Amino acid sequence: MNTFNKLQELKLVKSSERRLLSGIKTLDALIGGGLREGELSEWGMPWGQGLREFILPFLSRAQADYSYWILWVYGRQHVAINPWAWHARSIDLDTMRFVSSQDPLQDLKHVFLSDFFRVIVLDQAPHLKEEDCQHLARNARTYGQSILILRPHLLTHEQGNLWTRTRLNCVYDFEKTQTRIEVIKGAPPKTITLSPHDLASSLYKPLSL
Repeated sequence: MNTFNKLQELKLVKSSERRLLSGIKTLDALIGGGLREGELSEWGMPWGQGLREFILPFLSRAQADYSYWILWVYGRQHVAINPWAWHARSIDLDTMRFVSSQDPLQDLKHVFLSDFFRVIVLDQAPHLKEEDCQHLARNARTYGQSILILRPHLLTHEQGNLWTRTRLNCVYDFEKTQTRIEVIKGAPPKTITLSPHDLASSLYKPLSL
């Protein structure tokens, strides 16, 4: 093996060992120490409960720890993005992009065939089917992408997804003002409860390497 191939192999190994962390210890532990690069995760997040807040720490840490570019694709119509609200949550707008698409695999095909955006969030892509996830999983492995699929409903064991490494459900308890996060695939079944303080405390300490 020549020197170039050795360097490429080392690069691939290093990248595959990376994990995206939230900085919330109980959440990171729930998913086995973070989201692995090159894989898909799927999140059941009913709309209107503020649950997407729990995705932002992963993005902020990815920017701070690895200088990654991030793409958030939102499929829900009539939604306006307020970039400064994201900035207030420690998101670096210089390396964050937003785009609206209901069919991202068709509209943004080139995005998934490049390692420019290393973290891609697909938020309520209504036409995303399981066979589409097969293509996403292959591209994620090839280009070292972390792809987070956010569904507007709770996930079930009966309607599984073969191509996602990790699947979780998130539910907000309005009475207790707490969020329950349950892992249903990718780690032993377990549920944790997080408070607004847990989320605020993750804002968003850089990783010490």
